[in-house]
Amino acid sequence: MTRLLAAVLLALFIALPAVAQDAPKDPGLRTEELERLVGTLERDADRKQLIAQLKGLVAAQRHVDKEAEDGLLGTISERLEVFGNDVMDAVGAMKDLPKLVAWLGQQAGDAAARARWADTLWKLAALMAAGIAADHALSWLLRRPERLMVPREPIPTLMRLPLGLARALMRMAPVAGFAGAAWGVLSLFALTGNTRIAALMVVTAYASVRVVMVLARFLVAPRTPLLRLLPMDDETAEYLIIWIRRLAGVGMFGYFFTEAARLLGLPKGGHLFILKGLGLAITTMLVIFILQNRQAVARWLRGAGEDGAADRRLQGLRNRLADIWHVLAVIYVVAGYVVWAIRLKGGFEFMLRASLLSVLVLMAAAAISAALARMVERGFAVSQDAKEAFPRLEARANRYLPVLHVVLRGAVAVVTVLALAQAWGLDTVGLLSSEAGRRVLSSAISIAAVLVGALVVWELVSGAIERYLATTGQDGNKVERSARARTLLPLMRNALMVVLVVMVSLIVLSELGINIAPLLAGAGVVGVAIGFGSQTLVKDVITGAFILFEDTMAVGDAVKINGNAGTVEAMSIRAIRLRDSAGSIHTIPFSAVSSIINNSREFGFANFEVAVDYAEDSDRVVALLKELGAELKGDAQAGTAIVDPIEVFGIDRFEAGGFVITGRFKTLPQRQSGVLREFNRRVKKCFDDQGIRRPSQHTTLVLEQSDVAAPVRLAG
Repeated sequence: MTRLLAAVLLALFIALPAVAQDAPKDPGLRTEELERLVGTLERDADRKQLIAQLKGLVAAQRHVDKEAEDGLLGTISERLEVFGNDVMDAVGAMKDLPKLVAWLGQQAGDAAARARWADTLWKLAALMAAGIAADHALSWLLRRPERLMVPREPIPTLMRLPLGLARALMRMAPVAGFAGAAWGVLSLFALTGNTRIAALMVVTAYASVRVVMVLARFLVAPRTPLLRLLPMDDETAEYLIIWIRRLAGVGMFGYFFTEAARLLGLPKGGHLFILKGLGLAITTMLVIFILQNRQAVARWLRGAGEDGAADRRLQGLRNRLADIWHVLAVIYVVAGYVVWAIRLKGGFEFMLRASLLSVLVLMAAAAISAALARMVERGFAVSQDAKEAFPRLEARANRYLPVLHVVLRGAVAVVTVLALAQAWGLDTVGLLSSEAGRRVLSSAISIAAVLVGALVVWELVSGAIERYLATTGQDGNKVERSARARTLLPLMRNALMVVLVVMVSLIVLSELGINIAPLLAGAGVVGVAIGFGSQTLVKDVITGAFILFEDTMAVGDAVKINGNAGTVEAMSIRAIRLRDSAGSIHTIPFSAVSSIINNSREFGFANFEVAVDYAEDSDRVVALLKELGAELKGDAQAGTAIVDPIEVFGIDRFEAGGFVITGRFKTLPQRQSGVLREFNRRVKKCFDDQGIRRPSQHTTLVLEQSDVAAPVRLAG
């Protein structure tokens, strides 16, 4: 109410000039109201109250304006302005350089000042010399005990930790000796005021660097690989020690010396300028360190190539990260420096906290992923006895083990991403607990259930088909299924795959919020259009269905289709793939099939013809052929292909050089050629042994030159 009254009074006060000008034209304005306002301004107490209320309104308006401008860009802009002011202050301090030079000249010309500075510097030098001497002395005394703590043979990692920790604690003794000696000399010299604080800062800088180096050597152990906790070679360990020493030295000594200089009279602008310059130097060193290790870290990120589609995708991500990791690291380091340099409120602390949490989350995710992988491998492991008894058991039992690994890795990755987002300020927990988050989780669960159900159905049907086709009998031999089953069952499995893919896709789209009704309507329209425009395709499908149902042919049959002879390699719902004797592939649409000659059904006949010279006895030749046929049927190899005994039909025809005897063997399908080749070999050998002559291709001419006729044989 008070704010409302103050606002009304302020509006009236601002509008007084306009009201004075327009008063005669505004009959709604009352003279009593103006008199009350004048009375309020004339009374001191009321006037002070009104001024206080107006000041409150101004402050409230400023707060609103500040909230309106509040945000990342506004804050960064404000901080950049502050940083620029700091730099300008530091640059402005350079204007006092002549005064500073005059002051230095005055200090140098003043005997008392020179004595004071000389006294301070030699005391500081003595203090550091005493501490460093104590440090080196204790290090020399503890060198032999340190060597005795180094194992001579490799030890487990759990044993390295206590030994390395004991060596680190032993190396802390020289640091404590340095601090004690420096403190003793400081107390002896009785330094006071800012000089004493500056001396303590120098001592703290040296001790801090020494502590950091002790901890670094505890982790990487450059000269003692048997105590090294981190996996790396000796050269890498020494390289890391060098860079840790550089960064710690520049950072610690630079910071504490800058603070000491501020206590000894360094202007505020110069102090901030030097401090920001120190941060820039450390940032530059970190960027150089990152770029120096670009290739080494990239090789570590790529790792070894893995098998499997999912592993190949993961390897692709690792390769991509290996290519750009240094860019991301440089951006992160530079961003951290900018946040610290512009003194963004809570920004550097936020980045540091988020970075530490990110490291912890990534380490926990890696440990959990590795633990789950080991649990799955051990839980689904097949014993060696079972492997030996059933060689195919492991492949069958662990068929979807890679899928389980991918699912577990994906779950860990999702949780890791959510945790990282939470660490960097994104309220993922609140998002998931919101109405939209619950809908997303519900849809994700429904989609997962549909995928699992489809996978179970596919596995049951596909497994049943594979078991039926690969069934073995009691004797351990594979049971030969009919060609019709070997053709139709794979086609049924492919049809089931198509149905499952379509149904699962539609359900997933529906769960994602996509209206599938237009898709179904569009599919119907497209189906009608295809039916009218693809009559040949429809004819192929219908003809192929009748051929398959009537079992006219099957995969593996030796057939002759439209003059093309070969073996059926595959059959789809539209065409036949035929491979001829030369190895060529013929793809024949079902609609183009006019005739099919199948040589692979039930049995076949191996027809033979034997030509004999006219001088031979036909009955003897027939008897020999029957004997050869009986011997062939009794053969251990060729006889297995003969179903019935040989049939010799007798003399079939006469030719110029002799007569032809025909016959046949009833054989198993596609075994005719082998039987005929073996039969012909035996006939040739038998006729040679028995002296039976085959028809010869020659002509006999008789020339009468005298009473004695001498036959002359000419090649015909």
